[in-house]
Parts: sequence; C-alpha cells; structure tokens
Amino acid sequence: MQTPEGLTSLLTLKQLDAHRFEGENYQTVWQRVYGGQVLAQALHAAHQTVPGDRLVHSLHGYFILPGDIKTAIEYEVEALRDGGSFTTRRVTALQKGKAIFVLAASFQIQQEALDKHTPSPAAAAPEGLLSDVDLLKTEEGISDKMKLHLLARNPFAFEFRPEKEYSHKIGPNENRNIWFKLKKQTSLNLRQQQEFLAYAVDYDLLVMSVISHYQDEFDQPLQVASLDHAMWFHRSFDVNEWLLFSMDSPNVSGARCLGKGSIFNRKGNLVATVIQEGLARPFKLD
Repeated sequence: MQTPEGLTSLLTLKQLDAHRFEGENYQTVWQRVYGGQVLAQALHAAHQTVPGDRLVHSLHGYFILPGDIKTAIEYEVEALRDGGSFTTRRVTALQKGKAIFVLAASFQIQQEALDKHTPSPAAAAPEGLLSDVDLLKTEEGISDKMKLHLLARNPFAFEFRPEKEYSHKIGPNENRNIWFKLKKQTSLNLRQQQEFLAYAVDYDLLVMSVISHYQDEFDQPLQVASLDHAMWFHRSFDVNEWLLFSMDSPNVSGARCLGKGSIFNRKGNLVATVIQEGLARPFKLD
C-alpha cells in the first residue's frame, strides 16, 4: 500500500452485520495476499466488536491457505469472552467459503503495574542510514533477483532503514536491526496504531531468518511462506516516529524457519514483540 491514507482505507472493513466484515486486497506483485494485510484486517474486525476502553495485548494467527488478491476477504468474529479486565475474540478470514486465516486475540483495559524490559540493541541513529530501497541499489553481494524480491515485499506506506547491508552476514548470536516509520505524518487512534504495526512487522521477518543462517546460499530459489504469527503489545507507540525492528532467527529446521522480532521506540522502550514461523524449502522444479 503506497500511502498511509491508502493503508487506512485498506484496513477499514465494510460491516456486513454485527460480527461479519469484508475487506479488499492490496494488489501485490507476487499475486498473493500480503500476510500483514490479512493479519491487520482481522485485528480491525475484532476491534469493531470490543469495548472502546480495551486494547489488544496479544494475538496469535495461523495462515491456512494463500489468499487470492482478486477475491474479497470475509471476516467472521466470534465473541469468546467478555470479562472484567480482558476480552477474547476469534476471527476467521474466508474466501469462497474456505478459511484462509484464523486469529485469536486478547484485549485488556489499560492498567499500570510492574514495568521492566530488555534494553534496545540499536547501534546507529536512523537519520544517518540509507533506506532499504537506496541500500539495495548499491548492494553488490546480492543478485538482481533477490533485490527484486526484497523490494517487492516492502509495505510502501512505511520507510525502512537497515543498520547493516543485506549482504552482511548475521551470525547466530546477532540481530538484524531495521528502523522504520510511516513516510507521511498521519493522525491515528490507538487501535489504528496497533493495526498499522501488525501490518508493518510482517515485513521480511521470514526472509531475514533464512538469510541470517544461509547468507552464502540465499540466491537459490526458496519457497518462503508464513505459517503462524504471534504478537504482543507491551507499551504505547507512534508509527509516525522511528521504531527499531530488531530481528533474529533462533532456528531453521524441518523445512521451517523461525523469526523473532523486538520493536523498540526511539527512547529504547520495548513496545512490542513478534514471533513468526514460516515454510522455508527449495522450490520443486519440474
């Protein structure tokens, strides 16, 4: 999605009845629905059924089938629990009567208690870094095919600035850090902030997981697709301001890769955590 206004429109669903909604698709160049889109739209659908004093604190989703970008997605929300402090919802995304994605999300009234977090691993300020687009133009250690793949996955409403070149090998005990924010200042409420962040952090987490472990081999054709996605929201944040996405990959095995990301604000506060597992195997060539 090219602009914040366009992203707001994409994530604003048509209400069919009290618990059913419909959303359109971002027309990706890889001809499948972008995972961050269906995740954020499902969260938006759940938001419409939750009291206004509650914000999502955790969500867990499973990608069941590839989404068809030519077919609208219907979201069915099931109210599982409405408690004194917590509210739980399950959302099923459907196309042509088949489930393509399932989300479980928990919402909580805002409460203050203990407060502690791991420190930010930021090594450079974003102002002195190149955008991912400009950085890839100068990269010599990455094939043109891989450059096109990385650029195609960019959710364009956001700008991303990596601390290191993509060709820089990341060891098992290192993080790949990328600063990001909206390209244009946009007024968003707290729920929209969370939906925008859910949309953005699907950006290259799985691809970076594979590259981190197989730097010398990532030019070979690989099939990479999201299987499941979990996210926790810890503190308030603003996607108009620079956020640090610090990624690492604890494991690649069984034709699957695991990516973990921590999101920090400019002050170094941990605002969210995301973990994603995906398919990672060589393409079968006929």
